[in-house]
Amino acid sequence: MPSYTKEEKAEIWLDSFGLDCAKKWSVRALADSAYALVARFARERGRIAKIVGEEVCARMESSLEDTGYLPALLAGYAERGIACVGYSSPRYPELLRQIPDAPLVLYCKGDVSLLRTRMFAVVGSRRTLPQVVRQTEKFAAGLARHFTVVTGLAEGGDTAAALGALAVGAVVCVLAYGFDHVYPACNADLLAKAEQKGLVVSEYLPQEEPRGYRFLARNRIIAGMSEGVLVVSAGAKSGTRSTAERAFEYGRDVFAFPYGLGVPSGVGCNALIKEYAKLTDELVDITSAFGINLTEAAQEKAQPALSPSESAVYAAICAGASHAEEIAKRSGIPAQSLSVPLTLLQMKGKIVSCGGNRYAKV
Repeated sequence: MPSYTKEEKAEIWLDSFGLDCAKKWSVRALADSAYALVARFARERGRIAKIVGEEVCARMESSLEDTGYLPALLAGYAERGIACVGYSSPRYPELLRQIPDAPLVLYCKGDVSLLRTRMFAVVGSRRTLPQVVRQTEKFAAGLARHFTVVTGLAEGGDTAAALGALAVGAVVCVLAYGFDHVYPACNADLLAKAEQKGLVVSEYLPQEEPRGYRFLARNRIIAGMSEGVLVVSAGAKSGTRSTAERAFEYGRDVFAFPYGLGVPSGVGCNALIKEYAKLTDELVDITSAFGINLTEAAQEKAQPALSPSESAVYAAICAGASHAEEIAKRSGIPAQSLSVPLTLLQMKGKIVSCGGNRYAKV
């Protein structure tokens, strides 16, 4: 079972009653911390009841009197393979923490460490044209070499983004419902693959069903945890636009594919470009905005991988060591074992010999 701090446990407890985001934070604001709120629940009961209603307040009170409530709750999550990442957790995405209506708890399946990587969102409507689906997969694959791609799980643009990202890297899929459900059902295999090779995230309790308003609420998470958003398709009234609008509100860069006249699935993209989105028809349109040089990145990727001993020696030289004795001391590799990694590093073009048992970084 995952280990949680007292504050994280208090956040998970507060999140377990199915309150909407605003009510959770209104209750949480009654004390300096979630843990302090639990400690002074009896004192704050009246104000809590005004926020959540008497019935829910009574349930909260009863759960605190039941010493088995929280352990059973945490055990149930662990049995389902769900890790809980509370707002106070160091694993919580820093960018998401900055938005005004951040989730109190993220329920996760997969590699939770992805929450602390650089993320970029790729989203699109269900009515994405076949040729745009192919372009989306290519863009997502390209972005996945520099970011963790974030998307939803809808058919069309979202599915293409997830498949493209998974082809070369990881993906974070954000759900608009709890883990007891899969929507759309046709993406059950994709969901399983995302859990295995990436991360699936939801702010909803496992039993919570898909509801229309939850998809719009979910979009703020996609926008909030990402450094930028690419909209690959959006109709005039597409919910995909809400992701772009939230991203713009949060100060993120927004990008969009351009469309010709009379293409219904591109009307929203063209409107975004007229307002604030950057017209995007090449990957460099995005990467250049983040200071990523695709040529240099490709050259770096083409470099042969270093073994652990080579990496240690190279790091020592980069840190200023030049003589073999100093390199051995800094790298932790015995002097008599240095010849092999030093030779290989020279063959790979990483260092040069300066004579006199001295070496320098190229």
